[in-house]
Amino acid sequence: MLSLILSAVAFFVAGYFINRYLDSIDAPKGTTRSILKFCAALLIAYGVGFIVDLITS
Repeated sequence: MLSLILSAVAFFVAGYFINRYLDSIDAPKGTTRSILKFCAALLIAYGVGFIVDLITS
């Protein structure tokens, strides 16, 4: 349960910071940017969940 909560938090936090970074480099808004943001945040959330599972097991 802890990994689910922390990975959800990590997903939204990563999405926020990735969006800020893409804004700072003036990446054009569109479908490709949205998919990139989603995939990067998803990978970070999976990583956080995996690490939490390793620590709590």
